[in-house]
Amino acid sequence: MTSEHLSTTTVMLQAWTALLEQTSDAVVLLDNEGLIVGASVPARQLLDQGAGVLGVAFHDLVECAGEPPPASECRLADGRRLRVQHTPLSDPDARPAGALLILTPETPAPPAVDHLISREQKLREVTLTISSALDIDTILDRVVHLSIELIGADAGALSLYDAEHDCVWTNHSVGVSQLAGSPMLRGTGAVWELLDSGRSLLLNDYRSHPQAVPLLLEQNVHAALAVPICTPHKMLGALGLYYLQPGRQFTLCDQQLLETVARQTAVALENARLYQAALQEAERRSLLYRASLEFGQVLELDALYRVIHDTAARLMPCDTCVIGLFDAERQQVEYVYEVDSVGVWPPERLPIERGLLGFIIRTGVSLRITGCDAEIEGWFGAEPFGPGEQPTGSLLAVALNIGGQVIGALSIQAEAGDAYTSADLDVLETLAATAAIAIQNARLFNQVQQLATLDALTGVANRRHFLDLARHEVERAQRYHHPLSLLMIDVDHFKQLNDTYGHLVGDQVLRAIAARLRNSLRENDVVGRFGGEEFMVLLPETGREQALQVAERLREAIGGQAVVTDERAVCVSVSIGVVSCGCSALPLTIEQLLKDADDALYVAKRRGRNQIQAAPLRV
Repeated sequence: MTSEHLSTTTVMLQAWTALLEQTSDAVVLLDNEGLIVGASVPARQLLDQGAGVLGVAFHDLVECAGEPPPASECRLADGRRLRVQHTPLSDPDARPAGALLILTPETPAPPAVDHLISREQKLREVTLTISSALDIDTILDRVVHLSIELIGADAGALSLYDAEHDCVWTNHSVGVSQLAGSPMLRGTGAVWELLDSGRSLLLNDYRSHPQAVPLLLEQNVHAALAVPICTPHKMLGALGLYYLQPGRQFTLCDQQLLETVARQTAVALENARLYQAALQEAERRSLLYRASLEFGQVLELDALYRVIHDTAARLMPCDTCVIGLFDAERQQVEYVYEVDSVGVWPPERLPIERGLLGFIIRTGVSLRITGCDAEIEGWFGAEPFGPGEQPTGSLLAVALNIGGQVIGALSIQAEAGDAYTSADLDVLETLAATAAIAIQNARLFNQVQQLATLDALTGVANRRHFLDLARHEVERAQRYHHPLSLLMIDVDHFKQLNDTYGHLVGDQVLRAIAARLRNSLRENDVVGRFGGEEFMVLLPETGREQALQVAERLREAIGGQAVVTDERAVCVSVSIGVVSCGCSALPLTIEQLLKDADDALYVAKRRGRNQIQAAPLRV
């Protein structure tokens, strides 16, 4: 037996044990080993064991023929005979979970009351059979069938009241068709008289009732008996029985019996709902725990956003997921992840005063909206992603909070209305707490990675990282026989600039040059600071003529406009050495290319600086 099965069985037996304390029948609850795990007060008195009956094998207390399950008759130690009604129990997956035993001492009964005793015995069997299930659909189906058998009716139906939408759904019926599929709205049918008053209806002339349902009249319903299914504080629905033959009538005794069934049905329904809620809560907790482990293993931010989305979708409806991070310096929300059924929307930035997530980050409140429209969303500043965005029927939005500091916000949305409960909001808040820590850790990791690979002053690749990238590109170019070029760039008279204006101005000039290099190159080109005032540019898939054109563009971008510093505008120029290898170049290394580029740069500087010099082409 798996641990999940043991947990499910334990929950069910605990629910039954509490139920037995409320019954006046002699009922014993057994586990799968035949041990007594629960007994009603009359059962403990009958077995003369008191509280000590728990944990004892049933066969140790009575004399029964054969092995378990118990025979239909047993004998007590004092010689009295017992009739034993054996009802197997199973969990929602139809696996054995124990058994209920109804114990009845055999005593002679006057012939005049045989019928009443038989009916009472059948009622006990019906109510216990109803209560032996923990699946709601199974309970409702059993209630209808067994009630028809108990009363001797021709047909029956069970309707559940939807308080949120103020309507009645009939999904379980026997002998009358076409009742299921659509709700019965308020004012339609006599059932509303019962639901509003909480009193039973006995209608032996159903056809003359002003609220008779035409569909039932078409199926020859002549008499109807309906009783409420309710707890002391909640109306759950109604149970109805019908006679289809003229002349047959329900009695007050029938009504009392059906009311008893309805009371037991209400208890069984509530137990089943509590049980299913407990299972759902356990599953959600398990998902959240697994998510916390999974989040901690993902350090790439885009991948982490997808994992957060997938986890939310496993927990509740999620047609759209949006994640926004707060940029405190710019007072903006960066929408880093926006995905709906249309696809992935591009990242965008909005001022903190705009947008739904901006409202969440500013206020720190959580939102649950079950009926979205443009006016309601406008209250909180929600804005569409763009043309073609799918409509929102419901949404949840929560802050990403770490130690009282809001770092962003998370929202999930569903196209359907009324898609989320308050419990869903609680779950999303728990998920967001874990997600916030994971996002913060991933951001810190990426910052450390940048510190390890980027030059702290200019923000381009540092020498070591540039060489790693360059070696990879050289190997790839040789493997696939693709051209490759390398530029070595040196700032002219940089020492003189430092001596004249100071190192702070020199640093500002280097940062400006790095920015102009990045802005003038392709995304797959690699820029690195090689040391001091030297920069390197690697140009994959680039031959000599193209490389010279790129070099000239960079020389003009850097020297064509003065660099504005805190002291003054400074004019700078650069000298550039260019080396290229053709598609069929002999095996070479990045070190060889660097030497050729350095030699070409030396020639350019010797010839007067602010110019480009190409090394001989390696073919």
